Formats: sequence, C-alpha cells, structure tokens
Amino acid sequence: MSKEHFIAMSGSYGYLPDNVTVFERKSEAVNHIINTFELALYGRKADDLRKTGYTDLGGDYGADYAVIVRCTCDNVEIHNQD
Repeated sequence: MSKEHFIAMSGSYGYLPDNVTVFERKSEAVNHIINTFELALYGRKADDLRKTGYTDLGGDYGADYAVIVRCTCDNVEIHNQD
C-alpha cells in the first residue's frame, strides 16, 4: 500500500516547477512554502495554501505560483529534483 505524502512546488506559469520538495504532512509543505517565500504566517496567501493548496504569488516573490499536491504513489523518490 502506498503512503500519502505532499509535494510542495513553485515556479513560473508555463514552465515546469523549479522548486519541488516532498513532505509527510500537508502542514509541513505549507510551512515550507511560507518560509521559502517569507509569506505572512496568517496572510491571504498562507490561508489559500492551507485551504486549497494553491496561491498566486504574482511574480513578487521570484515565482508566479505555489501549489501543494497530495500524492499516494509507491515511490516518493520520483519527486526529487535531481
């Protein structure tokens, strides 16, 4: 049986994500994105991540978007950026 995990990604529209990291819990993925982009902990962007798993960064943070995707694949290593 595969184990649930969460993939935090960010990047520019129209391109593959340039930042991909895997976490065991959604809250860890949310905190990673908040810390990476220095978002307000309880601001609209952080709230959007918690509720929908997506936020538009508008290019103001060096990326256009950040997204968190739930995955249950058998091989977590396939998500590594290498």
